[in-house]
Amino acid sequence: MQLSRTDWLEQGLQLLSTEGPQHLKIDNLCKVLGVTKGSFYHHFKHHAAYVSALLEHWKNTYTQQPIQAVAGIDDPRVRSQRLSELVYLKDMRPEVAMRAWANSHSEVAACVREVDAQRMAYLVELAKRMGTTDAQAVLLAKMAYAQLIGMQHLQAFISPADAVQMDHALHAMAFGNIEGAL
Repeated sequence: MQLSRTDWLEQGLQLLSTEGPQHLKIDNLCKVLGVTKGSFYHHFKHHAAYVSALLEHWKNTYTQQPIQAVAGIDDPRVRSQRLSELVYLKDMRPEVAMRAWANSHSEVAACVREVDAQRMAYLVELAKRMGTTDAQAVLLAKMAYAQLIGMQHLQAFISPADAVQMDHALHAMAFGNIEGAL
């Protein structure tokens, strides 16, 4: 079986999500993927390089790709709504696992901080484009981001469709159109 670098990284996110970071060992990855260590070393110099690549893959898949996907939408309200749909319809387990792993791994913690800063800056800029003051934009971005992080931990109670509806309701309340959200 010929595996791509992306196959290794996607499997890593899956294992991280379901089993935890202790299962991201080379032997375990090879066993799960049904390949030899030679396949691993074809794509990654060593385990630390794999972890770095996994973090970049998570950052790209869960932050940069959704932002890029909505970049062509001119109306900031429509852009915000589409972004929430893209974000909440993704599997949130890698997000939760990455944040938990950050508690015990400095490189992961630095990456999570970088992702949080990038996401917050984007949300602040988006809120400003909707006509808020700087202070309002920061507050709204924090509220929206706190809601996202909270919902990631309540997946048993909140479906992806519920999460999108809740995000749209928060948006509508913040911009004075709650009737349109319900």
